[in-house]
Amino acid sequence: MKRSHYLIPTLKEKPNDIEQVSQVLMFRAGMLKKVQNGFFMYLPLMQRSLKKVSDVIRKHMEAADSSECKFPILVSKETLEASGRWNAFGKEMFKLSDRSENEFAISPTNEEAACFAAECFVRSYKDLPFSVYQIQQKHRDEISPRNGVMRAREFMMKDAYSFHADEACLDAYYNRVHKAYLAIFNELGLDVVAVSADTGAMGGSGSQEIMAVSPDGETDICRCGSCGFAANAETVPCVAEGSGVRGQGSGNADEIKSFIPSPESRTPSPEKKHTPNARTIDELVRFFGKQTKDFLKSVIFNADGELVVAMVRGDREVNDVKLKKILDAKTLEMATAAEIGKTQKTVVGFVGPVGLKGFKIIADYEVAAMRDFIAGANEKDYHLTCVNPSDFTAQYADLRFATTGEKCPACGAELQFAKATELGHIFKLGKRYTDKLDLKFTAKSGDLQTLTMGCYGIGVERTVASVVDQHHDDKGIIWPVNVAPFTVDLITVDTTNAEQMRVSEKLYTALQKKGIEVLWDDTDARPGSKFADCELIGFPLRLVVGRGVVNGKVELVDRASGEKTEVEVADCVKAAATKLRSPAKK
Repeated sequence: MKRSHYLIPTLKEKPNDIEQVSQVLMFRAGMLKKVQNGFFMYLPLMQRSLKKVSDVIRKHMEAADSSECKFPILVSKETLEASGRWNAFGKEMFKLSDRSENEFAISPTNEEAACFAAECFVRSYKDLPFSVYQIQQKHRDEISPRNGVMRAREFMMKDAYSFHADEACLDAYYNRVHKAYLAIFNELGLDVVAVSADTGAMGGSGSQEIMAVSPDGETDICRCGSCGFAANAETVPCVAEGSGVRGQGSGNADEIKSFIPSPESRTPSPEKKHTPNARTIDELVRFFGKQTKDFLKSVIFNADGELVVAMVRGDREVNDVKLKKILDAKTLEMATAAEIGKTQKTVVGFVGPVGLKGFKIIADYEVAAMRDFIAGANEKDYHLTCVNPSDFTAQYADLRFATTGEKCPACGAELQFAKATELGHIFKLGKRYTDKLDLKFTAKSGDLQTLTMGCYGIGVERTVASVVDQHHDDKGIIWPVNVAPFTVDLITVDTTNAEQMRVSEKLYTALQKKGIEVLWDDTDARPGSKFADCELIGFPLRLVVGRGVVNGKVELVDRASGEKTEVEVADCVKAAATKLRSPAKK
């Protein structure tokens, strides 16, 4: 392909509304164009890298005996109601009606369609196991699209589904896909870690996320250097300081019944204090001259239409993932001031548990160990001092995020925190969907039994972006050969020079015949601009046809190592092919 005929609108400056390094580079390299918030135009370079990543995914999924197919993008309301997912995704699922007023959703994932395939083709245990996958556009109405393609409203996902006769068969295939995922990301040059994760709206008995470690990652993960434990920080069981109680991290609703705080020595009763202009924890710390852990943080959530008060120590944050599972809620959002005001029982910024009626109150285990703390008085500009757990009634659960200094739930060593980006997520769904959709097969015994199911996803754009994130320098992207949009950038320094153009044309043709993906920069831009764009875009190799052609020489530059070599024109294609087979390490 010739650069003069190819759409690559590179930028010298970074976009104003993008901070994440990988996204800045992708926009500057002419891979993306923002259309509106959460929606992007994928330009030719991006399309080429997406295809290469998709092909690597296809290779490994087919090696895992999964067959590619394509499901409809629209799913009927009736189908999603049957599986229990019409409302499970809340407002993130796009919904629409056709001309006959039939309601549909744009499928966030395709468990229902995969189950339909199983219903059509599985009759007995002899038809099992089987797996299908697709690579398809997905749409989610993200509440806050950000970081370019990392959290967009439209994106590509590889989603695979497997069906089995029993849990043992599912476990074996789940482990097989887990290994396939590690092989996929390793082939793409990515440093990843598998962590235990929340199953969310997908449900099932367990899941793991495959994460790319990155300072720009949007997710906190915890790892133990002693025993190898790794988990998304939102799922890590937390020890309650002063109580010795450790949460299970499972979000099991029964957990809230299993702990009764020990009685405290009676101190003075709660006393109401006037606290004008002090409603946040920071403002209260300054007002009272106390530490943040001396305060009770009370947050009101709307859980499926019910207002729930969640309480943690003032230096902690409420873990909404754990809370949602504890409440077994389909939707969980921060309650609005209007919703709270309608109750006429408390005031935003001054919420507290003492005397608060008509709300379900759930407190973190640590709250049970607190003594003589400060809490809201449910009255504007007033707080209560000397509050203790005996002054109110609450249910207790593991309700907070893991923080620095947290102990490993497996061995007790101190956990290490890191930022990471989710690339893939695999689930043991079990009978979560097949039970509801009544999918049966004839077992070896002759009995009818319910199918067991797993599902496995990969974010394709996220994977491309993570390659950029882990392979760049201050000049631009450094693509691994198998992901690079083009592997060679052939630069003609002076397009008005007949000999340079003749040699460039000859090399361009020879490289193409050799099967090497080459972009010929035949534009009349200045050499410095061409070299800068080459480094920004990140071609693995640069071939420079300049003044050296009078001596039969061209310059070969390796992007990763920066090594420059003068090569005979006659040997140039062979030298490039050799370099691409054995790329230099950074």
